[in-house]
Amino acid sequence: MPVSAPSLVIHRVAAPADGLRDLEVTSDGAVWCALAATSVVVRMTPDGEQRRIALGGETAEAHSIAAATHDSVWVTDRASDRILRLDSTGVVWSATVTFGAAPAGIVGQHDGSAWFVEERADAVGHVDILGRVTEFDTGVPRGEPASIASNGSSVWFALPGAGAIAHARGGDSLPSLVEFDDPSAAPTSVSIGDDGCLWFADPARRVVGRIGRSGAITEFVLPEPSWRPMRVASDAADGCWFTIDGVGAIGHVDGEGRAAMIAVPGERGTPVAIALSAVGELWVALDSGDLLYIADPGSLAADIQ
Repeated sequence: MPVSAPSLVIHRVAAPADGLRDLEVTSDGAVWCALAATSVVVRMTPDGEQRRIALGGETAEAHSIAAATHDSVWVTDRASDRILRLDSTGVVWSATVTFGAAPAGIVGQHDGSAWFVEERADAVGHVDILGRVTEFDTGVPRGEPASIASNGSSVWFALPGAGAIAHARGGDSLPSLVEFDDPSAAPTSVSIGDDGCLWFADPARRVVGRIGRSGAITEFVLPEPSWRPMRVASDAADGCWFTIDGVGAIGHVDGEGRAAMIAVPGERGTPVAIALSAVGELWVALDSGDLLYIADPGSLAADIQ
């Protein structure tokens, strides 16, 4: 039974021990959630009906989710080195990548293909529309690629181990690097906005940043010393929503650097992932196993600086 407040709805989709890790919203209105500890993906329809889809395999670990089509998703299985595609009926396709590669972030393309990163192999992978998988070396040893984003013509991915963000046109060539002057930089999450700008989270420096189409970097430092942004999701208004490690709230930064926050109601948990629907509704995954739905996030955000 969802718990509601004005403009807020909370859905229980898992127990705290299930390891709710990531979520995605497909254009049919379904919300998909990765449960790392139970090797399960939960699909919740717009009317709240839930279905649990097992990934199969004794060592499976659902890690990241990205929309594949209007009603299906891509999933990385970090522990078993697999890429899977799921729809409402279950697993419809899977492939194994390099042993020990630890596939992490994944992003779907409009043509039905997908790009993903391999954290332990320092590689980027591609699934084409025929299901063929190709893997490419990033050229950055110990870069530990994490999340990945794409605008269709190129891909961006975070390299926390190298303190950089990589950009590759088409993904099959050696990437160019966006490096930072601060040696403590370690960006972990990336998201491309409708304006073509790339947003990123750098928890080591308390930074939510933006890379403009010209390559200019703008950084917004969060005001509290203990606040470490972890996940980012760009919005349609050229801003960015983000989670904060260990804090029961989500934040927002607009293009001018104005920051705001929405507290999680009732101390129900800490946000671990965040996603926006096609119409701007905000979904937040909590470590308690709950999903927080915010119909109009801009109307609830309170200024924090």
